Amino acid sequence: MNTNKTVIITGASKNLGNYLTEFYLEKKFNVIGISKKTKSKINKNSYICDLSNERKTLSLFKKIKSKYHKIDLIISCAGMSKKTFKVDESIDDWKIAFDNNFFCFTNLLNSYLKVYKKKPTKIVVISSIASNKITEAPITYSVAKSALNFYAQIKAKALAKYKIKINILLPGNILMKSNNWSKKLKLNQYKVKKYIKSNVPLNVFCTPREIAEMCDYLNNKSGDNITGSKFIIDGGESL
Repeated sequence: MNTNKTVIITGASKNLGNYLTEFYLEKKFNVIGISKKTKSKINKNSYICDLSNERKTLSLFKKIKSKYHKIDLIISCAGMSKKTFKVDESIDDWKIAFDNNFFCFTNLLNSYLKVYKKKPTKIVVISSIASNKITEAPITYSVAKSALNFYAQIKAKALAKYKIKINILLPGNILMKSNNWSKKLKLNQYKVKKYIKSNVPLNVFCTPREIAEMCDYLNNKSGDNITGSKFIIDGGESL
């Protein structure tokens, strides 16, 4: 019988979610990956599910429960933003933003609680500094992430008596292979470096390793007395 810990990672097939999948596979966790459109290329134990759909999310958790009776850690990494800022946001823009950055977690949490009956678990929600300060990010994305933060904190307080601990990470500008910042650097290195120097006091990008290690810190005994907290990893940009 496999006695390794089990982690669920959403948004697992691309960028940060893919990095976190690899990170926990190396730690010999049972990694359950959930993605909206494509399965992970590095993890056979992956599922496709639109987490903004309540019925589909509940059905998926019932399937997961049949194989894994206990979940130790959940990392909610699912999220999406348009690449450009718009002054006038349509109803569709708002719906897309909330489906991909808010309801994908509310459905995840509600389905988990229904299927696993409020067992002790550690949950890490990946948000953004755009939820905490005005940036060049689309307003729909920023507001949806801000709502996500508050919802996670309310649930952290309500679920503390069940030893379910929920914490939020607010990364800044993440640089990793093939993500948006990597592409921007290739297009105009001078412009990007000027932006980082002007806006980030430590003059650095956020790395996926820093986020993974913070998730690991919260998952270990060091995080046993932490819930409802927000951890900002942004080189000081939100100061």
